[in-house]
Amino acid sequence: MSSHARFSAGAAALAAAMLAVATGAAVAVPADSSSPGPSAPPPLSSSASRGGSGSTASTIWKFYSVSTSSNLYTASGQAIANPSTAPALGDYAVSTDDDYAGTHTNHSTAVYATDHLYCLFTKAPATATCSAQIATSQGMLIADNSTQDFAAQAPTQTFTITSGTGAYQGAKGSVVVTPIANSNNADFVVTWSR
Repeated sequence: MSSHARFSAGAAALAAAMLAVATGAAVAVPADSSSPGPSAPPPLSSSASRGGSGSTASTIWKFYSVSTSSNLYTASGQAIANPSTAPALGDYAVSTDDDYAGTHTNHSTAVYATDHLYCLFTKAPATATCSAQIATSQGMLIADNSTQDFAAQAPTQTFTITSGTGAYQGAKGSVVVTPIANSNNADFVVTWSR
């Protein structure tokens, strides 16, 4: 698989997990028994982990990320149309996704979040510094300055949550992205706490 194709698969997953789309607005969700209303955050589960002097609750979200766009650009901003082109130093990739609660085998029909990923290629053959955002109607989770090696062919990619906005201000945690073969989509698990 080319570096560009690997980026697309990994980016879709991550972009799905950590990204703010330009709108970042609340997504209208159908009013049925399995979906929350438009202003509700995505389905989640919480678990307490014991620390030295108390406990900290972690929130876990599982998403199926579906690519809405994924493009590679030259350092001067020209789109690279050939998907087998390896990125050069200074090239960058941008990806956005719609995120559905669940996994690719069992997920909601409603979009619960959106994500955005930006990666600048800094080392050959395909190592990049990436920033990503995951947006819900309650705010954004942000992962800044994450180094990713898209040529490594690793089964997952991990992004560190560095901050948040709105209800997620002060958030820390991680996003683990598992690309889905032969697609630009991915499953990802977001674990965060404050």
